[in-house]
Amino acid sequence: MTAVSTVPSTQNHLVILMAGIAAVGIQALMLSPLLPDIAQALQAGPAEIGIASGAYGAGVALAALLAAPRLGQWRKRRAIQIAFAVIAAGLAVCAAAFDWRILVAGQFITGLAAGVIIPGTYALTADLTPDHMRSRAMGRVIFGWSVAMVAGIPFAALIADLLDWRGTFLAVSTISAVMIFGIGLLPRSEAVAAARPVSYRQALAVTGIPLALIATFVFMIAFYQTYTFLGDHVRHLHQAGAWLGGLVACSYGVGFGLAVFFDAFIDRVGPARLMAAALFVLGINYILLPLSTLTLWTAIAYPLIWGLAQHVGMNTLVSYIGAAPQAERSTAMGLFSFITYVAVGLGGGVYGSVYANYGFFATSFAATASLWIGALLVLLFLPRSATPATSSSR
Repeated sequence: MTAVSTVPSTQNHLVILMAGIAAVGIQALMLSPLLPDIAQALQAGPAEIGIASGAYGAGVALAALLAAPRLGQWRKRRAIQIAFAVIAAGLAVCAAAFDWRILVAGQFITGLAAGVIIPGTYALTADLTPDHMRSRAMGRVIFGWSVAMVAGIPFAALIADLLDWRGTFLAVSTISAVMIFGIGLLPRSEAVAAARPVSYRQALAVTGIPLALIATFVFMIAFYQTYTFLGDHVRHLHQAGAWLGGLVACSYGVGFGLAVFFDAFIDRVGPARLMAAALFVLGINYILLPLSTLTLWTAIAYPLIWGLAQHVGMNTLVSYIGAAPQAERSTAMGLFSFITYVAVGLGGGVYGSVYANYGFFATSFAATASLWIGALLVLLFLPRSATPATSSSR
């Protein structure tokens, strides 16, 4: 593996990679506050605009699945630059949309590009970071999601108020264009590209990777089946406006960001040893989460704790998969992103009827059940003393 030689230069590279994740996160999150304005301008209903949101997730999942075996062949820096150019173009298409179907097409294009950027960024982080700093490095890069959540929604709303929703898309398109040059500042000397595509079978043959991907699925679907409906639940429960959903999202994002202080602990203990415990603790979280919504102040404050736990869990999973052997790492990261966005679709689609018929408590407790099943599987079958990089069945 090629690693940078000094800590200061490593930190500079991580800031750029974090900014890339933040840029992707902003364009992924900004659609929600713009929905009423977009629907009115395009003379479309919530269902049609919802299809546009779903098209983005479908694009990410499809690109991650198709690109995964080939990521190891590509120069990741160049691939990420090209993908940011595609995102900039896709967002420009969205800004120019005069029909909801064009918006769907633009969102699908941006999703395809994001499906290359997300796993490519995680894999590149692992390539450029010494092994003993991997969890801390991953933590700083995924901090970009916190930046997007805390700053992305207010940014989108502010630009929409000052200009309109089209101006918001153009502003974020400009950010993506700037990231083309930002990624270009990263080192040219990456790990040597693989001679041929690395198949899913090869990646899944690495000891621990299948279990880590199962853990990823239960982790992600537990989040999306609850976060998707939390805002609606607390607003109806407390008869509040959109401001309450915004405060809940902001509280979660702040907690997610503050958890970077725990990343060194993950390096010391090792993600393999922490994975089962992280899933189990998050299961407890989904028992406490619906209880926290019963009062207004705890509904606002508790997501900060949730964000802390979620960051630790996500970093544990990403760091473990990022420790896969160099040849299989990019394919494994692509599968990680694919599973994440499958969970996005299933979390909202499957559990929408559960939430509608049985309420938020049932939705949240179901998340606990899936997480504890995943924790049990990891506890029983994942080697506690090994990482994918040191234990492969190829």
